[in-house]
Parts: sequence; structure tokens; C-alpha cells
Amino acid sequence: MLLLEAAERFFIFLELEKAVSDNTVDAYGSDIRLFCQFCGENEIEFVDRGWVVVWVESLLEKNYERSSMARKLVALNSFFSFLVREKIILENIVEDIFLPKPRRKIPDTLSLHEIEKILSIPDRNRPDGLRDYAMLELMYGSGLRVSELCSLELQALDFENNFLKVTGKGNKERSIPMGSCARAALQCYLSSARLHFMKKHTGSALFLSNRGKAISRKTFWRRLKDYSKRAQVTKNTKPHMLRHSFATHLLENGTDLRMIQEMLGHESVSTTEIYTHVDQRRMRECYEQFHPRFRLDIE
Repeated sequence: MLLLEAAERFFIFLELEKAVSDNTVDAYGSDIRLFCQFCGENEIEFVDRGWVVVWVESLLEKNYERSSMARKLVALNSFFSFLVREKIILENIVEDIFLPKPRRKIPDTLSLHEIEKILSIPDRNRPDGLRDYAMLELMYGSGLRVSELCSLELQALDFENNFLKVTGKGNKERSIPMGSCARAALQCYLSSARLHFMKKHTGSALFLSNRGKAISRKTFWRRLKDYSKRAQVTKNTKPHMLRHSFATHLLENGTDLRMIQEMLGHESVSTTEIYTHVDQRRMRECYEQFHPRFRLDIE
């Protein structure tokens, strides 16, 4: 059996596995196909541990982020574990290969001024502008992942208590406060714009595309890039930067780290602690700018 044929069997298994999200299937598929492409049209029995080691070395040479490489090896490990269970191969050639430890990278954020510039761009006289404005306000105002934002349904909104019910990673639900700006933007979108996108097949998705279905992450990303460009924000703006900015701005204004952890839906507070490094960086910048003796020349 060719390696790629074995991979296709694994993808079918993933798609039938209810516990696996579409995002995971897409990510695993991309990573495993990359490995298959590297190995060429080889039979599965000829692919050994050496192939994996050389592949990892090639990723290092191409300056892949270690977090990305670790994810690829996790995908590959799941693939070969599946092949062992299916008795297609005798051993998992990946399980004893070292997974590079991801470096803790300080997340890129937007300033409040940059966010306000982006929010000023959507044309709220148009249905798509009202929709996009509501999405931007909600993502920044509640710190959602883009997948959570795009998969929201109408029943997630609790306007009476100003809360939002979100289903995050691992199908875990959490409730997040909804700010007044996001609430107003959502109510305006629901009363004046959502009906414009509805079709006969439209279900309960909150944010709709022109086809009447839930708007895709890719569409939102493209529109955010366009708004950022038109707002003359020079940073390479990505949806996750709104989530990072949400957490960073809360921390800078004194919010407890545990509270931020709950709102972000992090399993461990250690994941949330990366934002303390952003705050420390800002602290250093303020110190260098304002301390009276920092800039004095030493005679």
C-alpha cells in the first residue's frame, strides 16, 4: 500500500470520529500530506524512522516555527498509531522522535487606537458592514477565537444578562461577558442586517455569509485584512490578534489573570501567563520613557 493511500484511510477515520473537530481534520490533513509529498510515491513498508528524522531536519532548514513542527509530529504520530492499530504496519516509527519544545513567543497585539481605527472602517449603512462591525466588536470585546466567532448561533446570546455562551476547544462551554459596544452592534445587526443574508436553508447561525450560511473563518480573515489596510494599520493583522489584544488590554488595566484564563477558555493558567510578558514589556517601555534617571548620561 502506498503511503498516500494509507493517509487517505486515516482521513476517513478522522472524519467519522465524532470527537475530532473539522479544524483538527484540516490541520492533520495538511501536515500529513506534506510528509507524504516529502516521501514521494513510496510503499508504506519502506518508510522508516530515518524518513521522519530527515523530514524534521528539512523543516528546521526552512525555518519552520518549532510549535508548527511539534504539531506536525503530533499529527504524524496519530497517523502511524492508527496504522499500527489497523495492523497495516508493525510499529509506530514516530513515537520515540523528540518533539521540539515550542518557544514561548510574545503574542502580537493591536493598540486600542489601532482597533478603533479598524472599527471605524466598516460601512454601517450596508448589511455586510453592520455584520462585520458586530463581528469585530464581539471578537475584541469578548476575546473569542475566530472559529468560535464564526460558529456562534443565535441561542448563544443572552442580552438580558449581557453574557455570551461559547463552545470552545474540546466542546467545552464557557460564558463570557458581553460589553455594551458589542451588545449594541449585535442588536443593530440582528434588527437591520441579518435578514438580508437569510435564505430558505438558513439555520440558527448568527453571522451569515451571502449564501445564507455561517460565515467562514477565511472570509472574516480577508475582510479584517482589508479593513486593517484601509485603516492604515501597518501590522500584519490577523484575527487572533484581536483575542490577544482583548487579554492584553484587560491585564494592563488590572484584571486578575485567573479571570482572563476563564474568559479565554484556557485549560491551564500557564497558557494565559504569556500575556504577563506583554505587560512586562510595556512596563519596561514606560520605565525607559518616563523614569527621570534612565536617560541621564553617566559621567
